[in-house]
Parts: sequence; structure tokens; C-alpha cells
Amino acid sequence: MPPKLNVFTLKTNLRPIFISFFETKPFLLRLYKRCYFIIKEGRNKKMITEVLNNNLIEAMRIRIPDGTNLANVLMDILYIGKEAVYRRLRGEVPFTLAEVAAISKSLGVSLDQIIGISSANTAMFNLNFLHYSEPLQTYSSMIRRYAEILETMSGDPKSVLSTASNMLPQAFYLKYDYLSRFRLFKWMYQHKQVNCVQKFSELQLTQELIDAQKAFVKANQDFRTTNYIWDQMIIIHLVNDIKYFRDINLVTEEEVEKLKEELILLLNELEEVATIGMFPKTRNSVNVYISNIDFEATYSYAGTENLEIGMIRIYSINSITSLDKAFCKSQKDWIKSLKRFSTNISVSGEIQRIQFFNTQREHIKEL
Repeated sequence: MPPKLNVFTLKTNLRPIFISFFETKPFLLRLYKRCYFIIKEGRNKKMITEVLNNNLIEAMRIRIPDGTNLANVLMDILYIGKEAVYRRLRGEVPFTLAEVAAISKSLGVSLDQIIGISSANTAMFNLNFLHYSEPLQTYSSMIRRYAEILETMSGDPKSVLSTASNMLPQAFYLKYDYLSRFRLFKWMYQHKQVNCVQKFSELQLTQELIDAQKAFVKANQDFRTTNYIWDQMIIIHLVNDIKYFRDINLVTEEEVEKLKEELILLLNELEEVATIGMFPKTRNSVNVYISNIDFEATYSYAGTENLEIGMIRIYSINSITSLDKAFCKSQKDWIKSLKRFSTNISVSGEIQRIQFFNTQREHIKEL
């Protein structure tokens, strides 16, 4: 409401004159009230715009790596000149709705964060669903997108990647032809609406997908510190899957032997990493834990000081992901809590390490 007339900051001897003037001319009083509301509304809109602009700029700075020029990033996203970008960063020109949408899509900035909505019970997730009409193309795009996200963090000296897994890590099996094809084949077979091959031998990966898988593996191994927590079933699940498809004649005995050979090579690689406590090529630190309890799913967290992402594996080959800070903290804390039930076999824990890998080799022999 506009201020009342009897509180005008006028001298006592002038106040009665003003009151009398407005009382004799009511249209001026209505005009005064209308002008007051217009001015107040304009100020409020300006304040809201400034707050939203500042929130957006702050959210963008959090999403880009240290040392990256935000203006250059915005020029690439919005296709506008440098001066136009700086006018927006200075608050002289507000970002349009279309520009905010483009920024949100490119940098993963949550609109809830921009408008100031915060709740401990809500978070924005990317479900990363595959399109059934073009499974290979969408799967390739998904793997490439994961690789690009990890690449933005992996070069950071404080980058950390942690995974608690009940299946073989993608960062290892995606480099193997038969193993990577088998995972995809299993998913495609489960979804009858997918127009796909009927037998494992018919599934061939595109070069685009092979390149995306290589990029994903490299991005994983470029993290300065990696923590793996594996449950005791990481091999036996895959062995049982291979047995099933062999029994229904969708995988031949020759293909089973190829899968078996790659599994042995993969297991040898895992044992080497656990023994030396690092990736041989990058020399980046790796901590491997063996859990004494089973996991319901595969949980992952990747982060630096300025950017983090949480992932939960779903539907065999893909994950739901989120950049939400509360979710990432919860994911990070959950993975950390699982170490309480686990044994460190990196460098130390030699007896437990030998027992674990010998047990996994016995499972492979069942094929």
C-alpha cells in the first residue's frame, strides 16, 4: 500500500494544506497511488531480474573448470559477440529465456538453482534413456556424453572418481570387443521393441561407438584418484548371463571361448591395478576395496572442487545422473560408508587380494 497522507514528512504547518488539497481533488489522489504502484513494481522487477542474473552467473561459474573464461564459453553457447556477453555479465542487459535455456542445456545449470528454489527432498536427474529406434546411435551418444563430462574433470589435480560396483566396471570392459558387445546385446535382447539382431554374432559395433568407448575409458583413467569398491559377485553375474545365452543358442561355443579369454585378460588387468595401486599408463592412484556385503546397484561419484556428478546404474547399460549438490554429497557419503564393510587390497592386503582373484578365476572356469 502507498504511504498514508498523514505520515508525509512535511512540516506541521504545511500538512493540513496538502491533506486539504488531495481531499478536494480525489482524481489526483488516485493518480498519486497509481504512480506509486508503477514505480514500486518497476523497482521490484528490476531487483528480481538482477537477482536472477546474478544467480545464473554464479551457477555458470561453478559449472566451468578453474581458469576457464566464462565470456568465451558463453560466446560459444549463445553465438553472440564478446561485447554482448560482457553487457550480460555486467547486468546491463538481462539474459533472455532462450539464452537461459541454452545455457542450462549446455552446462547442466538447474533452473531451480537460478530462481532460488532449494529443497532437501528434490533434485534434477538426467535419465539418459536409449531410443529403441536407433539403439546403437543413441548408446554411442550416451557414452560420448559421459566421456565429455568426465573429461572436464579428469585433468584437475584434485579430481576424484569413486565407484561401488556389483558388476564389472565399464572403464575396464569397454575396451574389450566381445565383452562390450555382449553387454549391449543383452540389453537389446531384453527389449523386444528394439529392431535389433537376433544372435550375438550379428551385432557389430560402429566405429563411432568404438571411439566413444575408448574416450570413456581414457577419461576414467585420467582422474588423479580413483576408488573402486567391488562386491564378491562382479564376475559371477556376467558368467551366469553368458551361460544363459549359450543355453538358448544365441551365443556359440566359439563366442563363449572368446568371452572367456577376454574375461581372463580383464581379470589380470584388474589384479595388476590392485597390486600396484595405480593405472599403469597414467600412473594415477587407484584404491581397490573388496566388500563383504552385496550391493543393490552400482553407485558412482566424480568430482573436483568446482564440479561434481553423481550416477546410479540402471537398465544394465546406462545410468541416471545428476549435478545436484545435495545428491552428489549423498552419493559421495554413501560410497564412503561402504568402505566400512570392505577390505583394501591395493598394494596391501595381499592375502585377501589373491583369494579374491583366485575365486573370480574359478567362476570363469565354469564357462
